[in-house]
Amino acid sequence: MSRSSNYQEQFKRLERWYKRFEEINNGRIHNRPSEFYEDEVYSFFMNCYHLKDWIKNDLAAASLANNVEDYINDNPELLLCADICNGLKHFQLNRERSGKSPEFGKKKAKLEVGVGPPIIALKYEITTNTGIIDAFILATKCMELWKIFLKLVI
Repeated sequence: MSRSSNYQEQFKRLERWYKRFEEINNGRIHNRPSEFYEDEVYSFFMNCYHLKDWIKNDLAAASLANNVEDYINDNPELLLCADICNGLKHFQLNRERSGKSPEFGKKKAKLEVGVGPPIIALKYEITTNTGIIDAFILATKCMELWKIFLKLVI
């Protein structure tokens, strides 16, 4: 990877993953097996949490790097994102940050067929020891938190 890559490029990449997740959540042309959609949802959470590594390793972001872990620790949604990412990355979550044991739960599908191509909307749930969370709502909150962090610290 080029040394010119930086955390801002990763944030833009994260925005693209979020857009894919939004299309899956709201409805998109159903033209591939559903495993592809699940991969994109998982990729959102992995890229979302790993933005912090880009921040920490970007020499141009030294002022951000010192605050990023504290920011994650102060925001329950980002802690959930961390646990989801690490659970996906390592097959199981061995060390929690959120204390809520998040895991992907049920997936609800809505398929519309008609004159045009079929449209599928998939809703993913995340189960925790305190209840069920809509995965897209969590993703939206995580995006909002990153935007706040990047604007406040820059």
